[in-house]
Amino acid sequence: MKLSTIPKDFIINASSESGGKVISNFLLHALKIENDCDESIILKSICLELIASGEPVKQVIFQDKSLLNTIKEFAVKATWLDKGFGAKLFLGEEGFFNPELYADSMELKPGQQTGIWNEYFIEVYERVLEELIISVNYIENSVDHKEQLTVPLIQYKNKNEYIFPLKGTISTCGNYNSLPEHRQHYSMEFAFDMAQYNEEQKLCFKENMMEEDYIVYGKDVLAIADGEIVDSYHSFAVTTSWDWEKRWPYIQKYGLAAQCGNYIVIRHANEEYSFYGHLIMDSLTVKNGDRVKQGQTIAKVGHTGLSGCPHLHFQLMNGPDFMAARGLPCSFINIKDAAGRKLGLIQEENIIVHAE
Repeated sequence: MKLSTIPKDFIINASSESGGKVISNFLLHALKIENDCDESIILKSICLELIASGEPVKQVIFQDKSLLNTIKEFAVKATWLDKGFGAKLFLGEEGFFNPELYADSMELKPGQQTGIWNEYFIEVYERVLEELIISVNYIENSVDHKEQLTVPLIQYKNKNEYIFPLKGTISTCGNYNSLPEHRQHYSMEFAFDMAQYNEEQKLCFKENMMEEDYIVYGKDVLAIADGEIVDSYHSFAVTTSWDWEKRWPYIQKYGLAAQCGNYIVIRHANEEYSFYGHLIMDSLTVKNGDRVKQGQTIAKVGHTGLSGCPHLHFQLMNGPDFMAARGLPCSFINIKDAAGRKLGLIQEENIIVHAE
């Protein structure tokens, strides 16, 4: 038996403290269970064990009917995770799963596989969680076996100091605590969106609003740190549909721009990369290869690509490829919350921050 995960090496635990406790918050994007034996095997259980300071804290166990239901559901609902735009968007790569080899029962014939994807963990405990131990119990030739894999849980610290990409009082949403939104996608795990309210604290404040009516539309987008422009797109004019069938032709023709609109990727020191999306067409003031300084205006907030209303999509990554890079948490040195308290990492969903 072979166990594989995404991420492959470690999982980022975006932990926080509250009331003397530690809230561990992390995501296993995918687990693949593959029968690489010469004989069929019978799965008995999948155990996901949370570890703090070397001691078990909690177990999540799939067995009996829950295991069978998980396998059957995966075989039906995860057939699109093998290749194409969707596989890369959700898993960061193609070919991790092969639907032609999916099992639909607890018996895995030679070469067959099953799996779990986007398993979320939020655990309140006295100490931070440090490991996820995955154990699969199975029977081969009437003999009980167990395969085990340990995945470290890492508290990621930014390698550079970053400023917020917009100035003023900004509404943020879609961060990692909004579980089914950006976070389920591999590179967007710690992404979030930015918009702006009017004086009445309203995003939409009149009927039939045009994109130019939104407060944030056309606002200067700033480089969060010194760096080099390594990827960009400037000429996409469309706000694409949320209907996949209508969006797909644009993806085939324009690629990432159909999803993110006009965008910029900046490489910073220590191989951290910032991404800015949904920019106004031809508002980019930079091109690939340009060097930029922290705080420099690089574009304007727009409404291109897959966008519900004018806003800035932002994320930090460990590589330049939006479809393959791992999403990273991003802390800022110049933001405060609505009460004037200094913030670093935006850990709450739907909060307003002020950037000097």
